[in-house]
Amino acid sequence: MKIRITKNHVDALCVLIGVLGMGSLYFQVLRMPLMAAMLIASILLLTRAHHPKISVQNVRLTLLLTAALLLTSFVNPQNGIHINDIVIWLCNIGYVLVLQSCIGYRTYMRLYTKVMLAEAAISLISFVIGDLLSLPLPLLHYEVSSVNGFYLTPYFTLGWLNIPVFHRNAGMFNEPGSHQIFLNFALLFLMSDEMRMGMSKKKYRWAIALLIVTILSTLSTTGFICLGVVLLTVAFRKKGGKMAHSIKMAAFIGLILLFVIESATGVVENKIIGRNSGGSFYTRWNDTFSGFEIGLESPIAGQGVFSERKAEILLEHRVQNISNGFAAFVMDTGLILPAVWLWLTYRGIRTKFAKARLLYVLGVFLLYFLCINTEGVFLNILFLGLLGKWQPEGAAQEQTGETGGEES
Repeated sequence: MKIRITKNHVDALCVLIGVLGMGSLYFQVLRMPLMAAMLIASILLLTRAHHPKISVQNVRLTLLLTAALLLTSFVNPQNGIHINDIVIWLCNIGYVLVLQSCIGYRTYMRLYTKVMLAEAAISLISFVIGDLLSLPLPLLHYEVSSVNGFYLTPYFTLGWLNIPVFHRNAGMFNEPGSHQIFLNFALLFLMSDEMRMGMSKKKYRWAIALLIVTILSTLSTTGFICLGVVLLTVAFRKKGGKMAHSIKMAAFIGLILLFVIESATGVVENKIIGRNSGGSFYTRWNDTFSGFEIGLESPIAGQGVFSERKAEILLEHRVQNISNGFAAFVMDTGLILPAVWLWLTYRGIRTKFAKARLLYVLGVFLLYFLCINTEGVFLNILFLGLLGKWQPEGAAQEQTGETGGEES
């Protein structure tokens, strides 16, 4: 029997590869050359399947952003230039540029959400088997990198050498804090879709429940806060309609559940109360302060995005690593480019959800801002997709399920 591969199959595969490139520990972190090759392969597959006409506006924006990032390193020759980082950036931005020229943002949200639903289900099963039951997972092994050792599979991260088992659901990502980011955005996309992404009512409810439970299983302080932001944001989606009222009711129930879970676990409370004990809260605060302090030393161009001396510069300020992605970007680029980047991102969100209420748009931006301030995801593929213009949705794509009037 002959198997016919359609554009839809190519799109789904390439979005899956993009999700792997967003932070999969096995692929994006530990096997970057392979991940770069997969992104390049995606570009070639999309080009062959769609023969896209790339927007001049997107090309101009891509070139300007790339030039600005390169300039921050060229004006800091004393810090050297890390060629691998440049290659990674070009692969990421090239992938986004081509993907935007092939599909619409509504189609992307649908495909991304389905990938994350599958990832969420796999992560919960793996979490129960590998963590709660302490049973061996298929393909589980210990792997050493130049920085740390990891207990992982291609589909699930059990823990690190210095934290043998997380006892929190990290999924396939680097850590639970990263996992919650991509889950929360999937939940946002899912609950913003007034056509339920083509799902039946029952399947739609189960999908929402799956994402919420998986987010809660990360036991991430920021994840809990972001979940609250997502639920409040979708409540402001738009007025009227039976579906809109159902979504608001689901958001209200979710907020109550979140309050109950937080009361029982004290995830957020313990993080804040423990700020003087050298815990995560204090570490992140110190990282953030140090990043801005270093950025203020060179407010025009920072230390260089592609600098080879980042580790040395941090050690000079008695910091080993900056977990705050926005503070790290300020350190790398100064003050001007981050401000422009935030404005471009807000404008991109406003355009993509043009028919949504202002409170919804502000909620999406707040979710984005929370995420970039807690993990090193400022230049992540997911957030690069918020910039630029996506392909207008075709009639065939609209039949698969609209999301209530978002524009590309």
